[in-house]
Amino acid sequence: MEVEVILFRLGVAAGLGLVLGYERELHGRSAGLRTNLVVTVSSCLLMIISLELEAMHQVLDSGTVIRMDPGRIASYAVAGMGFLGAGAIIQGRGSVMGLTTAACLWSGNAIGLAVGAGFIVSAVAGTALVLVALMVFPPIVHLLPRDTYMRVYMDFPFCDDKIPEISELLNKYNVRILYTGFDCRFEPPASSYEMAIRLKSTQNWSELITTLRGIEGLTRIRWAEGFVP
Repeated sequence: MEVEVILFRLGVAAGLGLVLGYERELHGRSAGLRTNLVVTVSSCLLMIISLELEAMHQVLDSGTVIRMDPGRIASYAVAGMGFLGAGAIIQGRGSVMGLTTAACLWSGNAIGLAVGAGFIVSAVAGTALVLVALMVFPPIVHLLPRDTYMRVYMDFPFCDDKIPEISELLNKYNVRILYTGFDCRFEPPASSYEMAIRLKSTQNWSELITTLRGIEGLTRIRWAEGFVP
């Protein structure tokens, strides 16, 4: 393979990696410009090395015990990318973050391998489709009425049972209670409720909170997103 071809393929891989990394950088992700650039260029380089090694051994006759598979290094590159992708995924409080960034790194690996193998058009088309998924789909996805999970905490200055009243209010908004926890302190009297609920993303959360604030005796209310049963 000529030096000009190698440099051209590395340059194309770097450019496509920068495009993917720029989109992630705009969203404040740690795997941004530099990470995606390194992934695509490295993948491209591994593919070029694999092809070059295969070409070096083409002069061997059929009786030799050496057999070169140009796809072997590429397959290990794809498998190894799983470790880097796993590091980009963060799980906490029942929610998972970083899946899209991990998928973006994995796609950058595939794009780099495609460029290294000489499939420039396929790599550019793949990059364009990935960018459509990253930039065009999110506003559409947010319009879909998907399930949202929340944890709601409420404090009262007494230990009376407020579950029936709270459940009645939530049922009016078609909110399903998944879990209920209760804690009572006797001196001085005080109680707190922890509830895991499921509602649709299109529901008016502010209106629901305003309704809950009208419960007699409620002194504090707080909530957190991300509870997954």
